[in-house]
Parts: sequence; structure tokens; C-alpha cells
Amino acid sequence: MTDSPTSRRRVRSPAQRTTDASTRSRDERRAQQTWVDGAEPALPVRTTRPEHVVFHLGPTNSGKTYESLQALAAAGSGVYAAPLRQLAHEAYAKLSAQLPPGTVGLSTGEEEIDPHAPIVCCTVEKAPPRGEMLVLDESHWVADPDRGHHWARLLLTGEYREMHLISAAEALLLLKPLVADAEQVVVVNHKRLSRLDVLPAPVKPSQVREQTLVVAFSRKTVYAVAAQLDPHRRGKVGVLYGALPPATRRDVIARFTRGELEVLVTTDVIGHGINVPATTVLFAETQKFDGTEMRPLRTWEAAQIAGRAGRYGLTGHGQVGVLGGIAGLKPFASLVAAGAAVARGDVMSDLPNRKPRLRPELDDLGAFEAVDLPEALTRWSMWARTATKTEAMVPDDVSGLVLRVHALLPMLRGPLATDLWTVWRLINLAIDHDPPRKVRWLALARAALQHEAGLAVSRELVLPAVPRSSTVQDYEQAAAQAREAQTLLRSFPGVAGLTSADAAEVEERCANKITELLPEAISLSTAARCTGCGTGIAPWFTTCRDCGTRPSGRPSSDRRPPRAGAGRSQAPSSSGSSAGGRGAGGRKPRKSDVGAGGRQDPQAHDRADRGRGSDAGPPRSDSARPKHRRRGRSAGGPTGAR
Repeated sequence: MTDSPTSRRRVRSPAQRTTDASTRSRDERRAQQTWVDGAEPALPVRTTRPEHVVFHLGPTNSGKTYESLQALAAAGSGVYAAPLRQLAHEAYAKLSAQLPPGTVGLSTGEEEIDPHAPIVCCTVEKAPPRGEMLVLDESHWVADPDRGHHWARLLLTGEYREMHLISAAEALLLLKPLVADAEQVVVVNHKRLSRLDVLPAPVKPSQVREQTLVVAFSRKTVYAVAAQLDPHRRGKVGVLYGALPPATRRDVIARFTRGELEVLVTTDVIGHGINVPATTVLFAETQKFDGTEMRPLRTWEAAQIAGRAGRYGLTGHGQVGVLGGIAGLKPFASLVAAGAAVARGDVMSDLPNRKPRLRPELDDLGAFEAVDLPEALTRWSMWARTATKTEAMVPDDVSGLVLRVHALLPMLRGPLATDLWTVWRLINLAIDHDPPRKVRWLALARAALQHEAGLAVSRELVLPAVPRSSTVQDYEQAAAQAREAQTLLRSFPGVAGLTSADAAEVEERCANKITELLPEAISLSTAARCTGCGTGIAPWFTTCRDCGTRPSGRPSSDRRPPRAGAGRSQAPSSSGSSAGGRGAGGRKPRKSDVGAGGRQDPQAHDRADRGRGSDAGPPRSDSARPKHRRRGRSAGGPTGAR
């Protein structure tokens, strides 16, 4: 007799749970005693506490950043720090326009302009540890699981006489404990400066007006939507997404601002404080893949995007709604309306209540050699769990650093053996380590080790050449590799005889080619089709449901007639051309390509849109792993996981 699933399930008794808790507590107490005398780590503190901290709280388009920048300009010395390079550029341009030459500098890692000027606009990772005034934009990023530790460290240890923290009101409870030592704390509540209305009905592609942002959440969907809009505004539709080089993004935003582009199809990269003259924001979809699962937008995410409409001083009042008529996309108007209410400041959002994360410095670990790092990191993690129990923070997950160390250790032999500091810098490089990018990180790490050992390094290994006669996606990949090379060369200058300026030049050339190719890529894009039968399908599929489940060898002519409204469109290739077709008798889709019903794995596409480093996306959700359930055969596509 076969046991039922219930009888096979392991259930822990209360006594077992108590024993487990006691074991963890004992392990943590033991971790406190395993440090060498005098080498125990300590929680970060500052020696000089801030005199004045001002919280600027409120919805989008409420003047929070404007007032903070005015205070920084009046002070004449300080730092503006933001999560994105684009925001640092905007602040640099605004302050440079009102202050004398040489007063304002820029430091984003990728670009340095007068970095020692009295006022510096930078990404958070580049913010100096002390100064006269700190203006920290988008401060709720302190809860981001990937980059939040930079915000936490800056707020806990930054020695600034005055701090201006810009955030949504919901983040006050997270931020206030990090500056509890301030002599004076002031909270300024801001209200939205322009009206934001919700459109009563979906907007068709032919009805989209100028000065409109259309939002989608993957590269393929962005191109698919742009292809539907371009015939109605030929040559006036632009695209904006995370994989574009920063220079291309700035060019696209500038063209939209000047009116050369009338409609901009963009991912949620537009939602992080970037100001453009948009009167309307339309959502082509209201769910996104957040790195773990496909889920509906949170209301605070929808609010960040919806708030781009009707920017005070740029346009009149704004309006937000949904875009209809795109095959396979079904945005929910109720979610957009909820986001608009948050953007107006009418209701509170559902910003995740994550505690700031503490990450170790090398001096905290008590390691002497690279081989000690895995144990030292694990030991620090155990110590930090106990040390932060009564604090307004939690220890960061260091398992990714441990994995990187284990990947490097086999290389650290013979001539490539190196010191602990070199290994620490390598494992902390802001280069994606998730497969398949791990191969690139390992190649760059080996190149750095060979350079440190005085061995020759191939230039092409570090900085591939600019592609010739290639597609937009090929240039995007080359630009991404150039940015990774810049990251390496800033920490290890001279590898392969290169400097970060050499890599920046390659990235700029790729960006120029992308800018040149984008209009044609959009105009050549077509509504995607099933590779088996040609039926329109959604951008994230390659086949319709019937073709994806048809046994191998069954001819396409046997296919049942499509149901009403069964349009699903496939995304264009990177150059804008439609995907290659599969006629009758073509290969059956591989499992790696499609799942049941021809559904593609959403994790297999558009990973570049997730972003890392100073252009990383918003905090990931706290929700659990994807929950899959069988859907009906409606050809409109699932409303949950794709």
C-alpha cells in the first residue's frame, strides 16, 4: 500500500522545534567565543553625530528632491547620492546650471567630472564617508536586498553635519532608527503639486497621444508594444529599458524631452525619480518578473511609475490608465487606480517592511588568508544574528560572497596565489555572478590575478571589440561587457594594458550604434507569431498552446481553429525583425524553450532588465517562490506565472 502524501510529510513536534531553537542559540553563543582576542567585530558607529537630520516625505512629484537640492546649493558643500546614474546626472545638471563653474562634480564610477568639487553628485556606492551635507535620494532603497547595505552603512556611519533624507512616508520607520543619534530630527511632509487623474477606459494603440509613457516589464514586451504603436506615430516612438547603455538612455530621454519622440515605451526604469515631460502614463501590463516569480505590481511600484505623469513645471495635470489592444497583455485597471491613489498621497502604499541589512567589511572577519574567508564569513554571519537582535537591522546574506570565494580558490595556486585584499576586492566586484554571467566574472577575475602575477593577459578577454554590422542586442551585450571591464579596471588598472577610459570608449561606440539602430529596430518589429502555425501570441511565448502540446510529427494543418481573441504575439529579435518560423514538420519545442502549453520560462529571458550595480532595479518582493496552478485554455495567456 502506497503512503499518502500526508503520511509521508515530515512534521516536527513542538519538542523538536524547541531543540532546534536551542541548538541554533548554542551555535550562536559559540560563535561569539570563537574570535581571536581583540579581533571581535563591532556594529558600525560614527564618531561625530549629525547635528541636523531632515526627512522629506511624500508621494511622487511633491518637490522633495527640489527642496533638498536647494538646501545643498545654499550650503555650498556636500553630497547628493542616488541609486541611479541617471538621477546623479540630473542633479549634476540642475546644480551646475545655478552655481559657478567648478562648484559641482559628478562621480558615478562610470564617469568622473571634478570628483573633488565642493558639491558632488554620485551614486550611493561612491558617496564619501563624511562631509558638510548629505542629500540621500530614494532613501527607501535601504530595504533593497542586493544594494541596501550601502544605504545602511552610509546612514549608520556617515559623518555629515546635516542630512536630508528623501523618501516615501512609509519608509520613515525603517530610516529613523539609523539616525537616532542626531541632535535634531525634523520631518517635512510634502503633498503632490499637480493633479493625477485615472482614465475611465483602456486606450487603444491608435488613441495614444503625444507626451505619453507606455510601461511594460521586459525587453521583448517593450519592443512588441512599440511595434504596435509605431504605425500610428511613424518614427516618433522610442524605447527605454535596463539593457541599454546609460549614454543611450540619456539620449532617448533627451529626445523625448525635446519632443523628437512623442511616445516612449519603457520598463520601470522610468519610475525611479527620472523627470520627463509626460502628460500620460499607460500600463501595457501590470505584472512583472522580479527575479524570483511573476507577480502583480505592488501599489508602491505602480505609484512610482504613475507619478511620472504631470510633472510640476514640465507639463500640466497628469493622467494614468491602461493600454488595450495588445495581444496577450491584460493590464488590470484596478491596480493602476490603486497606484494612482498612492501617487497622489491619498492612501499609504504597501512598501515592504524590510529591515536594513548590515554587511561585513574585511576588517570585521578576522581572516588572514583567502582560504580563511568562507569560514570567517560564516562565523561573522552567526555573530551578526545575535549582535543585531535588538538593533534596527539584520545581517546581510553573505552566501553569495562565500560562493565567489570557493570559485576563486582553485585558481589561487602557483603564480596566481595572491594576498587576502586582492581576493576580497575580486569577490566584491559589482559584476553579476548569477549564471550565465558567472563565466564572465570568472574570466575577469582570472585576468586580474594574471596581471597581479605579472603574466600576459589577452586584451580581447577583458574588453571584446565592438561588433560589426550587428544587431541591437549584440551591441547591448558588448556595451555590458565594456561596463564590466570598467568595473574591473577601476579596481585593477592596467590589466591587459587597458584603463577604464578604454572600456568607456568601447561602451560609447556601442551606445552610438544602438542609438543609430533603434528607430529601424522598432519600425521593423512585427507582432510576433507562433513558430508553428503563425497565430499571434504574447511576447514571452514562442508557440501557441496547441502547437506547444501537439505530439511530434503532427502536421500544422491538423490544428484546431483558434479561439476568439486567441492572439498572442512573440517579441521581435534584438534587431527588430520577427523571430524565425517553424513550418509543418519543424522541430518540437525543447523543454528548455517552452513548458506545458508552449509557455516559456520567464527566467530565461530579459535577465539584463533585472540590473545590477548602480542601475539595479527596485527592491524585490518578500513573496515566496512561484506557485503554479493549472490555467484554463483561454488563449489570452495566464494572469499569474508566465
